[in-house]
Amino acid sequence: MTKIVGASLFPASTPEQIRAELSKPLKIYKLKVVLIRMGYDEIEEEVSRTLEVRGNDTLYDLHMGIQQAFNWDNDHMFSFYFGELFDKEFAYSGNPLGECYPSRMGIQAKSAANTQIRNLTLTDASSFFYLFDFGDELVHKIYVEEIRDWNDGEKQSLTIVSEVGKAPSHYGEYEE
Repeated sequence: MTKIVGASLFPASTPEQIRAELSKPLKIYKLKVVLIRMGYDEIEEEVSRTLEVRGNDTLYDLHMGIQQAFNWDNDHMFSFYFGELFDKEFAYSGNPLGECYPSRMGIQAKSAANTQIRNLTLTDASSFFYLFDFGDELVHKIYVEEIRDWNDGEKQSLTIVSEVGKAPSHYGEYEE
């Protein structure tokens, strides 16, 4: 797993760096999202979704794509961890509306809604965690499978490329 350090809203600080950054071709990130645990229950058979996101999509956009791909309800807070799971130093979080609430305990997570994928310095070998619902703990591991240039004719939105396995119900026996 690669730790992503120093990600910011925009990696450039001078006007020249900003122009250079904006002139780079937009990238598409192919991400395999694997459900690995629900609470204390490990997932035995593979349940995954492969998504393609644009570099200028935010982590909140990715969260919403995962919600759609797994048919979750987007009714709880979430975090992406670019280090160890639960390591707030490398966490990007939000609520269902994308807002990042101030922490009253320890290190403040960064805003998922204000962080674009392209600013995370991901590589084809990167992986990171996604936690949805801090109570039920739906834990996913995300693998970067490919990073390529975006073509003008491609869709402008996040795309679900493939699905493996049936996603379990978020609320299990409590759903009707």
